[in-house]
Amino acid sequence: MKEQDKYLILIHKRLTNQLSSDETQELDAWLASDAKHRTLYEDTAKSWEQSVQYKADYQPDTASAWNKFNEKIDTGKVVRMPARRRWIAAAAAVLLLVAGGFWWLNNAATPENWVEIQTNDATQEITLPDGSSISLNKNTTFAYLENFADHAERIVKMNGEAFFDVTKNTKPFIIQTNHADVRVLGTSFNVKSNLDDTQVTVQSGKVQVTDKAKTQKAILQKGQKAVADKSGKVQKSTSKSLNELAWKTRKLDFDATPLKDVISDLENYFDVKVDATQLKANCLHTGDVIEGDKIEDVLNSFKLLHQIKFTKTAKGYVITGGNC
Repeated sequence: MKEQDKYLILIHKRLTNQLSSDETQELDAWLASDAKHRTLYEDTAKSWEQSVQYKADYQPDTASAWNKFNEKIDTGKVVRMPARRRWIAAAAAVLLLVAGGFWWLNNAATPENWVEIQTNDATQEITLPDGSSISLNKNTTFAYLENFADHAERIVKMNGEAFFDVTKNTKPFIIQTNHADVRVLGTSFNVKSNLDDTQVTVQSGKVQVTDKAKTQKAILQKGQKAVADKSGKVQKSTSKSLNELAWKTRKLDFDATPLKDVISDLENYFDVKVDATQLKANCLHTGDVIEGDKIEDVLNSFKLLHQIKFTKTAKGYVITGGNC
């Protein structure tokens, strides 16, 4: 990108209140380096105020205008003007573009800026510009485009785990992960993505999961889930429960659930290792675990219900025994 184009973009971003702190420092330094830069900025700002009255659909051929202007400046055929007059001509060319509604600055291909959020040891709630609510689990990276609402598609990227409550909109909402793209219009669902696979569990609405090569896809509805692995395979199934969402709902529900599955859910919910390889009986368990419960209290209740024994170790817990 030419230097003149770069600073015109920064001027435009200042006039539309889109400058980042780093860009602000860069533009201020450029303006202070030469009085001609300041003159160009001030004249451009004045014309910007007037340009807002122009029709929004006016689209001048700005690329051609710039080329013709540069030819006149660079060719040896024109009569050389004093430096100040050349800059006045430059400013006039910029003002011509501005009078066209700043279409070029608004629509020229510029680097996409992503807003990135990283959670560490705590969950985080965010609201996107379209009103969609996102709950981020611990150790999750999430990013969305700075001009998110201006695109034909609402695109975000993530790695980790997040629960989405997407605002219904005519623009598709797309989550890009390592192994799949998840496409919706308006619904609520959970996405868990790591180096091995991407898991999607739907709480309401309809979701499409497609592998990165776009060779396989699955359409999910309430109570269904899909797993897209690094080989490109997408597997669809019916979720036995919505306990994958327990990190968000703060509740586990068990209804005649095999004890080994219960223990697996407890591991994820309490983030501890529970070794149940020595469990003698895979009893069915019914009950709830809610926020505030402690894993040792839950395991103590299993001692009475299922006659298990548990031992705390440096790595977590070991369960033995069992009788239905």
